[in-house]
Amino acid sequence: MPEELRALRERKRLSLNQLAGKSGISIATLLEYEKGEREIPPLDLRRLAKTLYVNEWDINPRSSPPPPAPRQERPAGLPPPRERRPPEGPPRERPPQEKQPPKVVPARDTQIAHLLTLAARFHVDRAALEAEIGKPLDQLTQKEARLWNGRFMRRIAEEQPPRQAIDRRRAYLPEGVDRFEVAYLQAQQEAAAPLHFTLFNGQAFEGTMVGFGPYHITIREPGGDEITLNKLAIAYYRRAGGEG
Repeated sequence: MPEELRALRERKRLSLNQLAGKSGISIATLLEYEKGEREIPPLDLRRLAKTLYVNEWDINPRSSPPPPAPRQERPAGLPPPRERRPPEGPPRERPPQEKQPPKVVPARDTQIAHLLTLAARFHVDRAALEAEIGKPLDQLTQKEARLWNGRFMRRIAEEQPPRQAIDRRRAYLPEGVDRFEVAYLQAQQEAAAPLHFTLFNGQAFEGTMVGFGPYHITIREPGGDEITLNKLAIAYYRRAGGEG
């Protein structure tokens, strides 16, 4: 079963400073992961797995919040707290309160992206995944997304699909090209970095990433319009002002 990051780090006898220095992830971000304030994205999950010498599916991407701090005892010598006297007269009856239905919180984009990454290990695309779930991914709640992410994590731990080619800064082998591109696009989407696209017909587009799949990339232009580009029509793309 996957372990929470803090338990795994302590079992490996690493401090936060050591883990941050070896993984390249800031201490503030690691604290958010360990407190359950943020889910570990796939890129950081790979970095942490390499640093801790475990598999990616051995790390729970969403940690549980830490328990509340124990109540401190009153120091000796201080007077005891004053007791509250009950109000005189008959107790007031409170009007019955209507039970509010539980608030439905939609799934975060990072949860859906992580779910698609896990499903891709078993060659399950978005359409097949939505058919298995029974609803579009955009309609998932946070609770449902956590449930399905957990199912795929358990499936990975049980079936252990063949591992991909060794990560490199560039994809040297043909089978590593798709994985390199997915990691690059995920990093640009998380950073909300503007990308510049040039098509084979000479058209150019620029905007931040909204989503992507095996055959398309959707961006939001500076004016707010969303455009979906077919990957087969893209000659090249690069981070605006950076390398492609």
